[in-house]
Amino acid sequence: MLTSDKYLLNHTQRLRRLRYLAIAFLLFLLIPLGTILYFGFQQLEKDSLINYQRAASKLELVVDGNLTERRLISNSLPIDAFDYYRQVYNPYTKQSQRAISPLSRVEYEQPRDTWLVGYFQYCNKGHFNSPIWLDTLHDNSLSRIDADNANLLASDHVLNPELLVRKNTATKIQQLLLQSNSVQQTITKLSQQGFSDKDVFFNVFFDVPDYFIFYRVVTVAKQYWLQGYIVKRKPYLSQLVMDIMEQMHFDTSVLVELKDEKHAGVSEYFFYENLPDGQVKVSLLPKLDKRFQQQLIYKYTHFPPFNGYSLTLSTNSLPMTSAMIYSSIFIIILIFAILSACYGFYRLGVKQLALGEQRLNFVSSVSHELKTPLTSIRMYSQMLKEGTVISEEHQKKYFDFIYGESERLTRLIDNILQLSALSQQQQNVQPEYTPLTLLVDNIRSKTSSIIDKYSFQQNIVLEVANAELVLVLVEQDAFSQVVINITDNAIKFFNRKKIDDSARQKIDFIFRNHPQNRHQIVLEIRDYGEGITQEQESKIFELFYRGNNELTRTTQGTGIGLALVKGLVSAQHGEIKVERREPGLAMLLSFQAKY
Repeated sequence: MLTSDKYLLNHTQRLRRLRYLAIAFLLFLLIPLGTILYFGFQQLEKDSLINYQRAASKLELVVDGNLTERRLISNSLPIDAFDYYRQVYNPYTKQSQRAISPLSRVEYEQPRDTWLVGYFQYCNKGHFNSPIWLDTLHDNSLSRIDADNANLLASDHVLNPELLVRKNTATKIQQLLLQSNSVQQTITKLSQQGFSDKDVFFNVFFDVPDYFIFYRVVTVAKQYWLQGYIVKRKPYLSQLVMDIMEQMHFDTSVLVELKDEKHAGVSEYFFYENLPDGQVKVSLLPKLDKRFQQQLIYKYTHFPPFNGYSLTLSTNSLPMTSAMIYSSIFIIILIFAILSACYGFYRLGVKQLALGEQRLNFVSSVSHELKTPLTSIRMYSQMLKEGTVISEEHQKKYFDFIYGESERLTRLIDNILQLSALSQQQQNVQPEYTPLTLLVDNIRSKTSSIIDKYSFQQNIVLEVANAELVLVLVEQDAFSQVVINITDNAIKFFNRKKIDDSARQKIDFIFRNHPQNRHQIVLEIRDYGEGITQEQESKIFELFYRGNNELTRTTQGTGIGLALVKGLVSAQHGEIKVERREPGLAMLLSFQAKY
């Protein structure tokens, strides 16, 4: 027959088993819950990313709309606006008159971040002109232009500052155009009439470093002409990206990478951020910040006429949405609740094991407390019954022993019954205001016998003014039992083997006013024994608790005396606490009082 060994485990083994079960139960709850929460949070992050990608997908519409708007504005330029002079019809005079082209405006000092270099035009014979310069430059040879520029520079002193700026700008435009093979090939096709249809929409040449050449082919007097303008690549794209991103809205900072896919992957980086006033700021970064490349949001690779460029949006991490915030709060509360519940069940189990251990100790102690005196009583009573003790002196001694042991048994049983009544709130303690002097007499009479029996000294001190007028709220029988139990406990745990000093065999009973509450009286019961440790101080009033030392194992007791004391003091609306002294221990009892 198989038998369970759970009753053979000691307290330490049961506590260890409880700890393992609590940990296993906690893991059993947390692992599947953590898995569910992890995937749920991942799904929320994925949904947040999808929402950002949906918002970023509008980038295509914004880019296309912005570029279309720019191309429409460029395409709306009249053909004759690329000449320095143009014929303008005056409706009032009903005649045409010559006026300067609106494209001929030029500043003396252009800002550094301007992206426009200037406008240009080539006729079918390859002659170059710009609306900012009134003359036509006939040679396409760069070396010849340099020579002509040298001649022009020799006469620069005759030009006013505005004309000098115009001439230098026109020369720069022509030099840039001569660097473009695409432009030269287009000019050749113009002279050969190599166009089947005119292209009125602006396209871009990319073959001049750091510049874009926007161009279109138009018909002038049934001949094909090349018109366009030159912009600086970096300022132009920067302004383009800034205009586009300012129309977007993101809740987090975004890194925008504009990459030239066709030319060695050259990239420009822009930083999108929200300002505290609700405005949006887009700035050009001097260098890449790799922290904001961790989370890709969107990539757009097709925005004509810049088909060789890609626009990539990324960030360091997506901000938490309201759903993610609420989920996080719920997760924290749920985990805290699980941990608290598991810890609470664990502490409850520990207390139950400790209570079971205390009950076993109590049963063992009570059995010992009952068996020893009953055995002695039976032995002495049998000897008296059989008449083996003839001497009256010995008979009286045996009778006194039997009476004393029976009285101790009665006191033990009364303590157990009274403790049971207190725990079930059946103890009928009715305190009333009693003169302090009567309590002093009560202490002297109730404790003198046990103190004298063990050769201790009793010291009663009154540190209360007009003590004869003071009334204390107590119940005399309960008060007497409290004082007797504390006194008996102090004498019982006085280690005579270690303390070889008769001057310390004393107990002080000191009445004094409460240091903080003037409506209370404090009774200090002080002994001069070994005292207790800090651990014992926190557990001394626990039910069935007995300090784990050699003296505890060799003395009588059940571990209910001080627990009963605390219950009786509370029933009298009082308080009790313990203080370690050097040497000994002090019990401080506080009761309500009237003066």
